[in-house]
Amino acid sequence: MMTFILMWKMNDNNKMRRFIICLFFILAFNISDAQNKNRHFTPERFQAELEQYITRKAGLSPKEASEFFPLYSEMLRKQRSIHDELKKLKRIKPTTDAECKKNLMKRDKCEIEIKQLQKTYHEKFMQILPAGKVYDIVKAEERFHRQIFKRAADKMRHKKK
Repeated sequence: MMTFILMWKMNDNNKMRRFIICLFFILAFNISDAQNKNRHFTPERFQAELEQYITRKAGLSPKEASEFFPLYSEMLRKQRSIHDELKKLKRIKPTTDAECKKNLMKRDKCEIEIKQLQKTYHEKFMQILPAGKVYDIVKAEERFHRQIFKRAADKMRHKKK
């Protein structure tokens, strides 16, 4: 009888250990999963990070930022619609020389529209901010995008390993 009780207690301890270990792994997995969800791309978080980066690097005051970012967002929305059209054109594989020429001309037109849009908005930005700050904003935006692409490339390299 005594051996049965000892075996039962050992079994209980083993069961308890297994339960605690399982619980630990479940919690660890959930924490890891929650952290990974925070790392996924969301347009809202991207925009917020971009605005924080530009504000910091260009030294925008809260007043300047509140005047600048609505105009900047308007520019991005317009650029996005042109980029969408450009993406459609890039997916098309023309079969004749005439179609190739037409596609290239449309793509060139889109790229020129983007540059004209940037020029127009740079002029609008300089109506509310000094040219030096607009220059710093443009440089900060370029650096931010380079950093994002570099981070994405690094993640892809790590996943392949």
